[in-house]
Amino acid sequence: MPDRVLLKVQPNEPAFQLFEAVPINVYPADSLRLQQTDGINKAFLVECWVVLRNEIPVARLAIYNNPQLVYNKQQAGCIGNYECENDAETACIILQKAFEQLKALKLSFVIGPMNGSTWDNYRFSTHHNTAPFLLEPHHHLYYNDQFRDNGFEVISNYTSSFDTALPHNLPELLEREHHFTALGVTIRSINLEQFEHELERLYPFVTGAFQTNFLYTPIEWESFRDKYKEALKIIDPNFVLIAENDEQEPIGFVFAYQNLYCKTEKQLVIKTIARS
Repeated sequence: MPDRVLLKVQPNEPAFQLFEAVPINVYPADSLRLQQTDGINKAFLVECWVVLRNEIPVARLAIYNNPQLVYNKQQAGCIGNYECENDAETACIILQKAFEQLKALKLSFVIGPMNGSTWDNYRFSTHHNTAPFLLEPHHHLYYNDQFRDNGFEVISNYTSSFDTALPHNLPELLEREHHFTALGVTIRSINLEQFEHELERLYPFVTGAFQTNFLYTPIEWESFRDKYKEALKIIDPNFVLIAENDEQEPIGFVFAYQNLYCKTEKQLVIKTIARS
């Protein structure tokens, strides 16, 4: 009997607990990864796969088909929710199965890691030289090698910067502030007592501001609302700011929050910046 078995599972099936158990088996008990959630994008989900080694789930992935995801002017599929033991053969088994299934859908490209869209978790970190921060995916670095060894190549790079100077009174900044104030622009904190109403006003503005981003696809209002509602427990209105014109229409948005992973000092993560 082979020591590895490939199994297709779906959410709401009893066997889906095997998919959910993979992180427990591939990370140490004190890993930050086990404190993070990584949801399934059911809107674009095709199917989920798990590799069992001696009946223990040691690898998983989800296959997504987002009909509006385009790369090089052709439709692309996604591989997301990826976790795997540090074993080249296991990685090959599950990734090649994903390629086989996506090829059957007649898709031209496979992009990963991406949980269906850029509104969900995507990207692999390439190093752990700095401490992880809240809402940034955390995973084994060898995932990069497993993807490359199975034919993936890098199509985009992302960076995060770290600022300790916090300049806020530079002459050029004050000049711009006076300029916008003269135009009737105001900047205010988000109103948590009318949170859903605030999101309704922000939804067309934010989605419009992002539509030229690489690999962007639209998001339904309900999904947009639910994602920000999930973040409500970490929102401090002092750090979620809306700029409005003299007609009280949104023309700028900043979503930031305290990095709760850092216990030695106060750190702020600026997650989203959008402007008209």
